[in-house]
Amino acid sequence: MSDIITPREMLESNCSTNSEPFALQNLGNYMEPEFSENCILIIDPGMKLHLRAYAVVRYNGELYFRQYIERGANKFLVPLNIQHDEIELDGEFETIGCVVQQKQRKQKALHYYHLNPKTKEMDFTISGKIKEKGE
Repeated sequence: MSDIITPREMLESNCSTNSEPFALQNLGNYMEPEFSENCILIIDPGMKLHLRAYAVVRYNGELYFRQYIERGANKFLVPLNIQHDEIELDGEFETIGCVVQQKQRKQKALHYYHLNPKTKEMDFTISGKIKEKGE
């Protein structure tokens, strides 16, 4: 029997210390309509936090999956579902990783970063796209 009791303890003991991408299940409707409840998220802890990124962040002892937004010098975690409040990051926070892919039941995986063939840089898309062959 494992000593790990909660999903949070499991994340902290396995995923947050690992530099490899890992999967989490989205719980709640905070990020609908882009991310449905129970979809599977692929989190890349090596992806740098950037404006509009979908991120998993630890703030005030809690883990949040939200969109990262900056307004002037202020930083926010914003749910896509407007029925929920945004969170102003007015203190220290830790980025666990950014969502690079999601998979919903009976649908193809959606990717949020794509290689730009001209610049050879990773481009971020606000709405996930199905990866084309050869990408």
